[in-house]
Amino acid sequence: MKRRLLNILKVIILSSLSINLSAQPKLDNHGDWARIIVNGQPMLMIGGELGNSSASTLEDVQRIFPHLKALGLNTVLAPVSWELIEPEEGKYDFSTLDNIIIEARKNNLKVVMLWFGAWKNSMSCYAPEWFKRDVKRFPRVHDRNGTPLEEASSLSVKVLEADKRVFSQIMKHIREVDEKEQTVVMVQVENEIGMIKEPRDYSKDATQMYLSQVPKQLTSYLIANKKTLNNERLNIKSEQGNWAEMFGNDMYAEEIFQAWTYAQYVEEVAKAGKAEYDLPMYVNVALNSRNRKPGEYPSAGPLAHLIDIWHCGAPSIAVLGLDLYDKGYRDWTSKYHLANNPLFIPEIRLEDQDAMRALYAFGHHDAMGFCPFSIEDYPLHRSSTQNDWRNIDLSKDDQLNAFSSGGTSLSPLAAAYHLLRQTEPLILKHQGTKNMDAVLLDNEMREADLKMPDGIVFHIKHSYSLGWEPGAQSDTWPETACIIIRQAKEDYIVIGSGVVVTFEKESSTKASSIKTQVGLAKCEQVEYDTNGTTRILRHLSGDQTHQGRHIRIPVGDYQIQHFRLYEY
Repeated sequence: MKRRLLNILKVIILSSLSINLSAQPKLDNHGDWARIIVNGQPMLMIGGELGNSSASTLEDVQRIFPHLKALGLNTVLAPVSWELIEPEEGKYDFSTLDNIIIEARKNNLKVVMLWFGAWKNSMSCYAPEWFKRDVKRFPRVHDRNGTPLEEASSLSVKVLEADKRVFSQIMKHIREVDEKEQTVVMVQVENEIGMIKEPRDYSKDATQMYLSQVPKQLTSYLIANKKTLNNERLNIKSEQGNWAEMFGNDMYAEEIFQAWTYAQYVEEVAKAGKAEYDLPMYVNVALNSRNRKPGEYPSAGPLAHLIDIWHCGAPSIAVLGLDLYDKGYRDWTSKYHLANNPLFIPEIRLEDQDAMRALYAFGHHDAMGFCPFSIEDYPLHRSSTQNDWRNIDLSKDDQLNAFSSGGTSLSPLAAAYHLLRQTEPLILKHQGTKNMDAVLLDNEMREADLKMPDGIVFHIKHSYSLGWEPGAQSDTWPETACIIIRQAKEDYIVIGSGVVVTFEKESSTKASSIKTQVGLAKCEQVEYDTNGTTRILRHLSGDQTHQGRHIRIPVGDYQIQHFRLYEY
């Protein structure tokens, strides 16, 4: 109790030091792209998600957060679990949440709170013991044989009321200790909701509801939006009837039914929380990959083919976030970057390739955020052990000073995050415009083209294609990427690694005996300080630009280059 009171006092004192009186964080949503507004200013969530239990003690948080700062994060996604917040029914302990907020402030990090409530990865494993034991009051779902599963029922009023009550208390507490400081900027409601083993709940109540009429709220929505629905597996047989009659009596109709129950549940929890503190909220999704069927993958979660069900059932949820552990990064990101769903990647498998994927997400998809999972396990230096970061001097307020110039000694993700932190204002300025785009290259896709509004076409190839670099003769080429930003006519920034860029004027429809050529007027490697001031690190010409023929950033180097073109 004494530690809890001390933590609350610390948070309140830190909050009182803030002079910012602006509204709470909000989502600036433009349909297919969005960004968080914090303290009145937009930000990219250049982040990482902690392992499920990595923020459960003060010692862990104090040990991990300085490392996240050194890696270059500005946002940490941190779990807050029901079993620790309400260990006894009706008695709340916010110390784990307070620890996260206090240490995040010390390390200049923003927080996305992950609510591990009734479900975490389909299961109810983070519910408190008093909830788990009282199966009569808090029932579970059943499989088709009548066997209960370790998954709370989405139809139970008692389950919903218990979840709403604790979630409301959490949001109230965040408002009380953080409204001025705005450390917590977004909230995830539950975690990877979905039925495992079965496509739907086969309990008596669930089956009775499945055989009943589809709610008018949903049928009216589907009729009103029929021209824009994502019709993959949303096979609407009629405009009214029960679930089998409307959607076909198969596992996909059952999945649609179950998705509706989850969405309605989440809506009630989100609304209750927003009534206390109106922060942006999202849900995350476990993918329906590898040709699995509903129940083999977590059935009825906020999947792309169920986006319309979730949008109708849970309008308080702003974004369906993509958790990505499968191959096919380009395809998956395109499935979740939709006209009515901006791309947010709250989880992705932690690996070096995330460096390139982050650049592609922010540059091509105008992503809200990119957050590898178990980020605390990623090393700062590419040649270091995972514990070397403990010896880094992080006493300066400016966290970018923790990086070596150009990122040459940093591990890939840290180096890429260093570039993104420097260029965040530029990326934010050009989000949603045609003046910014990105490419992601790999062993199968070794080149791509980008066209800018002034008619310049950039041909971007993997830098191994020149044959000059070590590794160019290997069978497998690593992923590389770059963002290109048009600042003004013939004035560009390239941010990335492992690319060679050439340029030409887009072909004209008018016949001409003389073709206009595009040349390189100026090229320089630059960096930006925290005030946005540009510093030239090196003037590039001669061999570095192949005598003016191209822009090049070798594999393993992470650079920002500013260049100007001219026509002749």
